[in-house]
Formats: sequence, C-alpha cells, structure tokens
Amino acid sequence: MKKCNNCNTSILDDARFCHNCGTKVIATKMICPDCHISNPPKAAFCKSCGYFFSKKNTLRASYDAQYPLNFKETNSIAPDLKKYFFNDFRRQIQEEQNLKKYNQYLERFYDTDFGKNFELRLNQLAEEAYSIHAKQDGNVPRKVDQMISSNFNNLLDHFIILFCKDLNLTQLSEDILAYHDAKKETVDLQLLMLDYLQLENEKEDFFIDFITMPVKKLRNASLAFLFPEKDEKIMLIADQTIFGSCKEGFSLTEKGIYWKAHFEKANKVFFHELTSIKKEKDWITINGHFFNVSPPVNIKMMKLLRKLKLIY
Repeated sequence: MKKCNNCNTSILDDARFCHNCGTKVIATKMICPDCHISNPPKAAFCKSCGYFFSKKNTLRASYDAQYPLNFKETNSIAPDLKKYFFNDFRRQIQEEQNLKKYNQYLERFYDTDFGKNFELRLNQLAEEAYSIHAKQDGNVPRKVDQMISSNFNNLLDHFIILFCKDLNLTQLSEDILAYHDAKKETVDLQLLMLDYLQLENEKEDFFIDFITMPVKKLRNASLAFLFPEKDEKIMLIADQTIFGSCKEGFSLTEKGIYWKAHFEKANKVFFHELTSIKKEKDWITINGHFFNVSPPVNIKMMKLLRKLKLIY
C-alpha cells in the first residue's frame, strides 16, 4: 500500500483520493521505459536518458549542453573550458562564500601552485572531452557535461577548501575531498553525510545512534516529518526545535531526505528524484521546496545533495 501525500494514511495502490482526508493522490514517480530510472511524476523527459514521456512514446528530448564545445575546432576546446571554469568559479563563490572577495580568490588562484598547474589540467580535460565525443556511443553532450561538471567541482572544492581558509565565509571540511569518485555501491553513506554536514560544529542537536536517542524525540519526528518506507535505513536525525521536541528538523536515510521547517508542511525527496538544489537568499530549495537550518548548514546540505544526486 502507498501513503497519502497529505496525512500519511495508508491507502490502496489504485486509490485516486485519500479515504481519510479526501486529498487527491499525487503520483510520486514515473518509471522510464527505456532505462527504468524513476522520474518526478510530471516529468516531460527522463532525467537519465532523455526519453520523451509522450502518449506515443516516439520522441526523444533534445539536450542543451551546459558546456558546449566545438569538436571540429580542437584548438578551441581548452580555451572554452577555461571560460566555463571561471564562470563556475564565480558562481560557486557567490553561492557558498562572499562574492565581494572574488578578486581576492582570483589573486590567490594565480599565486599558488594550484593555479600554475591549471593549464595542464585544462588540456587533460579537453582530451577527456574529445575522447568521449570520439566514441559517439549515445548521449555525448550529456556525458561530456557530467565529466566536466564533476571535475570542475572537484578542482574548485580542492582550491577553495585547501588554499582559501582565511577568505572563506563557510568553512568546509577537507574530508569531503575524498568523495570525488564516490560510488553508491562502495561508499559509506552515513560517513559521507557526516563529513559533508559536520553537524558537531553546529548548534543543532543530531542523532545517529537511535538506541540512545530519547524515545519521545524519535516518536515526535516520526509523527511530524519522518515517514520512511519499510526497512529504509535512517542515517541521522537533526532536531531544529528551540525546546528540543524534534517536531521540526530533518532526517537523512539511505534513500532520501525528510524535513519539516517552521510553519511549513513536511516534505521528502528521494535522492534518485533530485532535480534541483538551489541557493536562494539565506535558505535553499530542494526540488522547489523550502529548506532552512542555518546559512552554514544550508550550504553544506546543498553540496551534500548535489553529490548524492550524482551518486544516485
């Protein structure tokens, strides 16, 4: 049986309305017939392979490259990658740190060995991109984008975390650098989450040992926002309430994130259904849903969810 999106009552799999509260049942996922990946219920195209969810199922989505490259002019690939890298550099400073210090970050970049070795790494990425293009084994622009994005993120994290501690507004752990090539099958998921969030340095109470967690807190979380599937392993629970009731907060499981913010309804998003994680002002949105703990935790959660989106 499935759960009502509004009141969490168990309802029949073919139910169109909840028998308890009358809410119309909203589909929670749509399975792609080509690659069998779960997609958001109103997806027009598969997020993995580009399959077009039409009635006739005869079309495929066009894909607009995030980092368009002209492979006919091979000498232009590295310069274009350099331009895209510094676009991402500026965006990452704006999202995670203080954009007013961007010129200081640039100066630091060129003053260090990291910046001096940058051109060599660019040429390596250009060769990797051309190699993917040359194979022509389907979804080339998407695969090139994934490779470039992953490497840009790794390079920027490495530089900002190791070389710019005195400039950083948000201090990120060096431990996250170990997860560049993390795979779902081999990564210690709970350790990855803890390394990214570093909650021991924040004011929020959190629990990873649910035997020692106060029963009342666990019960309140389960009633307010934590509605895992059967046998879904819970990795951590964080309490955001002032008086420690745990009626508001967030939880990470092996499958997704569950949370409830003040004056907001409970939300959940499975990692394989993540489509967008965006920074707004002092908060972030997860698939369009408001999420807020504190500015530092929000930034760390954004980075964590983007990593989990890649892994899943």
